[in-house]
Amino acid sequence: MKTASFGAVNRAAAGAAGASSGGKTVMITGVSKGLGRALALELAKRGHTIIGCSRAQDKLNSLQSELSSDHNNHHLLLIADVRSNSSVEELARAVIEKKGVPDIIVNNAGTINRNNKIWEVPEEEFDAVIDTNVKGIANVLRHFIPLMLPNKQGIIVNFSSGWGRSGAALVAPYCASKWAVEV
Repeated sequence: MKTASFGAVNRAAAGAAGASSGGKTVMITGVSKGLGRALALELAKRGHTIIGCSRAQDKLNSLQSELSSDHNNHHLLLIADVRSNSSVEELARAVIEKKGVPDIIVNNAGTINRNNKIWEVPEEEFDAVIDTNVKGIANVLRHFIPLMLPNKQGIIVNFSSGWGRSGAALVAPYCASKWAVEV
């Protein structure tokens, strides 16, 4: 699987939009900060409807305010934890009920461990990296691919990292999780 940059996501959205008039519905996990937030703002500016999820309600509220500043309140931001299968299952139900099947899914949610030797990474931190970066993507795919299949179309972008193809000793759990996305 290839990794994607904003340009690739934007080209995917533009290509999907070319198939019909208007923007597309883009679901972004980890939408409340960093790359997810930047993607949401830019894609919304380009006319796409954003569905986003995050664990941080305050950050979702801030993003919603920013997205709504163009007087277009058609975006949907929801609390969800991609590490939890039941949370993603509920997210899928809410998305289908309120917005229908997304045209594009961007699995962006991710985390990295603090720099540490592998044998000194606390179990909880190791689990958080694997549960977010690997199981999180699997949970989203498990609940959204079956919804996309009847339409025989859709685009899924799973973000990896350069460290998914190389390594860095002090962030070995992160590297392993991103390698899992690569294969």
